[in-house]
Formats: sequence, structure tokens, C-alpha cells
Amino acid sequence: MQDLEYINEIISSFKELDELTPCFRVLITDTNGGALFVTKLFQEFRGINEFVRGSIYTQQENTGKYHAEDTLKEWKQVVETRTPHHAINANLLNKITQFYMTSKYPIINPETNNVVGIFNISHEVLYSSIQHQLMRALEVYKIAKNVNIEAYQLTKREKQLIFLFLSRMSSKEISIVLSKIEGREISKNTIDNIFSNQIRVKFNAFSREALTEKLLKLGFDHLIPSDLINSFKIPLLDIITY
Repeated sequence: MQDLEYINEIISSFKELDELTPCFRVLITDTNGGALFVTKLFQEFRGINEFVRGSIYTQQENTGKYHAEDTLKEWKQVVETRTPHHAINANLLNKITQFYMTSKYPIINPETNNVVGIFNISHEVLYSSIQHQLMRALEVYKIAKNVNIEAYQLTKREKQLIFLFLSRMSSKEISIVLSKIEGREISKNTIDNIFSNQIRVKFNAFSREALTEKLLKLGFDHLIPSDLINSFKIPLLDIITY
């Protein structure tokens, strides 16, 4: 089977699947990233009113650390290495920061051994930490119910610190991350003071262990500050068991 015939057959199969189960955010492109097919859910997610074959669907906003050019580089890498590429993304779409995982796979014609396209699929990030999910599965921490987060009246900065704290970062690491995001120096002492005088007081938890337990019981590991960063991409490495 020739390359063009092979990629057209794959597209035809996905069109049928999309009619039967419109549940997947799928984009099929040529080797340069030009769109050959998009599912209904992908169109809805990206706000595409009318699909135009050959369009380049990268992210819509050039904000933050991740730019549209990075998607083009990813596609090139997938084709050149003939291997998949996985990442966690945060993009500002429709004025809302949305977090999702993307996987890009080379489509290889088995008869010619040529890369004829790229299969792209994305879905929501459903957890923030495997470790936290493990503790919930073992009922070390129960899943919080009917928690009124607004009652804590958290500031923008407090939300950022809580998220990074639950990512197991130290005050020094948090200060470095926020300094890079905001483009100005934020000291470790500033971070320590917010924890000591604001966050620990609000949650009545005065040790790292006590604060972690309280935040997990309240379900803060499922919350991501919408304004921490508008746009980024984190490449995912394979998880290895040993």
C-alpha cells in the first residue's frame, strides 16, 4: 500500500470511529504538522468553527514559557526519531487556563517503512501526584467532600504557594520558581513569612507534616491556581519500575 493510500485509510477509519464514539480529542497531521483530520471533540476544545485541511493547529497564545514553535519542534522530533512524545500542557484557551496531557505518535506505513503522518491525542490531567493518589487509594487520606475552599479567603500568592508546597518544593525552590515566572526576585524569607504568618495560621497547622495532611484532606492536591502560569509544556519521561 502506498503512503498516501495508507494515511487516507487511517483517516477514514477515524472518521467512522468519531461518528460512533465522539469521545476523543484527536488531530492527525502530515509530517510537517499540517492538519489532515480532527475529531469533533478536538474542534470543540480548540474553538475551531470550520476545519481547514492543511491548517497548523498549535497553541493559540504565545504567553509564558511555551510557544507555538515548540509544537513544531515536537512534530519534527517525532518524525526524525520515529518515537512518541508525551507532555503535560497548560494553555490559555478561551481565556481559561486548561491543563491537559498530549501524546504525539509517528504514523508509519509498515509496507514502505516511511513516516507518513503524526497522530496527536490529548486529554485532561486527572491527578496532580501519583503519590497523593496512592495515599487516597489506600485510604490514608479520605477524599474531601463538601469543602468550602472560599471560606479560607486565599490570596493569589497563597494559592500559588500551596500548589508548589504540595509538589514537595522547599521555600527556596518555591522562591526560585516564582522569581522565574514573574521575572523579579522573590526571596526565600518572603515565602517563609507567608507560610508562617498567613497559610499556617489559616489552616491551624504549624508543621510541614501537619500542613500537608490538612491540605490533602481538604483536597488541595486537586486544585491548580489558574494564574500561576498561562502557558507551559512539561515533557514527560517514561516511569520505570525497579
